[in-house]
Amino acid sequence: MLFDVLSISDAALCCGIFGTIVFLVKTFLPIDFGTEVTGDFLNLADTDSSFNFFSIESIAAFFMCSGWIGWLCLKHLHYGTKLSALIAIACGLAGMFLFAWTIFQLKKLEHIPNADPKELINKTGKAYMNFAPRGGAKIQIEFQSKLATLDAINDSDEEIKSFEKIKVVKIENNQIYIVKED
Repeated sequence: MLFDVLSISDAALCCGIFGTIVFLVKTFLPIDFGTEVTGDFLNLADTDSSFNFFSIESIAAFFMCSGWIGWLCLKHLHYGTKLSALIAIACGLAGMFLFAWTIFQLKKLEHIPNADPKELINKTGKAYMNFAPRGGAKIQIEFQSKLATLDAINDSDEEIKSFEKIKVVKIENNQIYIVKED
């Protein structure tokens, strides 16, 4: 019935347009509807679960690529229906794999290395709060190329006022010990 109204090339065009709209909306305008139902069906790789291979985006990429290529093969290149379908499916799968590969590569950039607090020894920063002698408070110091606010203990018998320069002298049991920088 559908093919009585639409030709095969028109159906491929509709598939391409629909796939493109879904792909663009889902990829570039992420909307969280607050539900626990997602479009992810099968986790292909052993990575974190924030991206799965069979997602709405990758399926939309399949329909987008196969629809546009199918329409191009039928309408403009004048290939037969079977050859056009074969090329369209191959290109749709390629688009799906290319999208998944791109997302997997982008996910690698999110890797956060394990921070070793011993890297802070002999680094300078500033007191974020007042430190009583042998008391604890917070410091601001550059740690892994970012300004971090961390808990620390004054390792001296003199008071350290907020915004005064400090120096990290030791780390014991993941506790940072500081002194006033001269």
